[in-house]
Amino acid sequence: MRELGVGLVYWPELAAVFEDTASVGALEVEPQAYWEKVRGSEGDHYRPNDALLQQIAQYPQAKLLHGVGQPIGGTVDDPVEYLAPLKSAIDLLDPVWISEHLSFNRTVCDGTCQEAGFLLPPRQSPAGVHQAVLNIEKYAQATKRPFAFETGVNYLQRRDDEIDDGAYFGAVAAQAECGIVLDLHNLWCNEKNGRGRVLDVIAKLPLDRVWELHLAGGMAFQGYWLDAHSDVVPAGVYELAAQIIPRLPNLGAIVFEILPQHLPNIGIDGVRRQLAALDELWLLRPARTVVANDAVTTRLTACADRDHAADHEEVAAWEASLAAAIRGDKECAPRFTELSHDPGIRVFRELINDARRSNLSRSLRYTTTLLLVAMGMRETLALLDAYFAQQTPETYAAIEADHFASFLLDHPDVLSRIPYLSEVVAFEHALVRATIRPTSTDLVWSTDPTAILSALDEGRAPAELPSVRSTMRVSSA
Repeated sequence: MRELGVGLVYWPELAAVFEDTASVGALEVEPQAYWEKVRGSEGDHYRPNDALLQQIAQYPQAKLLHGVGQPIGGTVDDPVEYLAPLKSAIDLLDPVWISEHLSFNRTVCDGTCQEAGFLLPPRQSPAGVHQAVLNIEKYAQATKRPFAFETGVNYLQRRDDEIDDGAYFGAVAAQAECGIVLDLHNLWCNEKNGRGRVLDVIAKLPLDRVWELHLAGGMAFQGYWLDAHSDVVPAGVYELAAQIIPRLPNLGAIVFEILPQHLPNIGIDGVRRQLAALDELWLLRPARTVVANDAVTTRLTACADRDHAADHEEVAAWEASLAAAIRGDKECAPRFTELSHDPGIRVFRELINDARRSNLSRSLRYTTTLLLVAMGMRETLALLDAYFAQQTPETYAAIEADHFASFLLDHPDVLSRIPYLSEVVAFEHALVRATIRPTSTDLVWSTDPTAILSALDEGRAPAELPSVRSTMRVSSA
C-alpha cells in the first residue's frame, strides 16, 4: 500500500487547490454530501449527483472515501437502501480505503426510526464495543474495501459506567481488526471539554492501526470548543501531531478538513498554507511501509460469548435516551435518564437546531426571509423552535424543507398575518416537492410574483401590490 501523503476533503469550492498535484496527494470524498433523498411510490431512495462524482473521479490524486451518513456505532441502520449508491461511488472512485464515524445518528421511538440530526457519541461499554464490531464486519464485507473508523468528538462529560475513550477506541480496533482515522482535533476538543487527555487516549490505541490523521480547526461556543471545521489547525493540535506522528508506523495520509461555508475565514491561500504545514508534519513519520490489510473479514472471538440480545438492548437504550434528552422528550428515554442533566446536551441541541435553521434558510430562502422581515428575529426563532419540538430532524435539507412548509401551511394564524406568505410558501414548497418526488403543482398568485420575490431578494417585505391573477406550474424534471 503506497503512502498517500497530505490530503484534503473535497468540496467544489476547493477545486482550484486540487489542480496542484504537488501540494495534495490524497483527495477525500464524503459521498453522502452529494446525495439527495428522493421519495417515490416504492419508498425513499438516495439519488447521487453522478455528474459531480464523475468529475471528482477525474482528479489524479489517490482517493479516500469517508462516510458521513451511515455511522457504525449504533443499533439502527439506515432504513433507506444505501449500499447501491455507496458501492457505485466505490467502483467509480476506487478509494485506497474507506472510513466511517464511530457514532450513531438514528434511534427508534415507538417503533419508528427517527433521525438524530447529528453524529452522536456511542455507548462506551463492552456492549457498545460488541455492537460496533458487528457493524464494522457488516460494512467491510458489503464494501469489500479496507475499513477504518474515525475517533469521534463527544460533548458529554465522562461517566463512571463507561469505558474511557482510549480503551473504547482501542478495543473496537483490536476486536474488529480494522484501521483508525485518528482525528486529533476531535480528541483535542474532548480534552478541552472535560474528557480524557489526548495523550492518555493515544496511549491506549493500537498505533499500528492508525492509517489516517485528520486535522482541523474549531471555535468556542458557550464554554465548549467545537469541532466545527471552521478555521486553521490550532497550534496545540499541531504540537500533538508532531509528538504522535513518529509513533505511527502505518500512517498513510494526513488530511485537512474545512467546511465550504467557513472557507472565507482563511481563504484558498490559507488552505494552501495549511497543506504546506501538513507537509512538514508528514516528514516526521517513521520510515515504514504503509500496510492496510486487504482482508475484509473481522475477528469476533472476544465477542463470541456475549449475550447479543442484552448488548443490543443496552446500546439501543443509550441511543434512545441520549436522543430523547436532546429533544427534551422524556417518553422515549427508557434508561440513562440522568443524561438530561449533562451540560453537553444543550450543546448538541443547539448544534442540531443551528443545522436545521441553516438547511431551511437555504432550501426555503424566500419563506425564511419573509418571516424575518415581517416577524423579526425573536418571533421567527420561536416559530422555528415550535416546529423543531413537533418534528424530528431530517439530514437532507429538501426533506426538512418539505416538513417545515407543511407545518406553515397548517398554521393559518401565521399565514394570515403576513401578506403574500401563503403564496411564497406554496411556491417554494412546490419547488422542494419537485426535487424529492415526481410531481407537478399548479400555483395561483394574487399579484406579480416577480415583484414579491424581487423585494425579498433585497431583504424587504413586499409593498402592497396591484391585484393581477397569474398562474404557474412547477414540475419535476
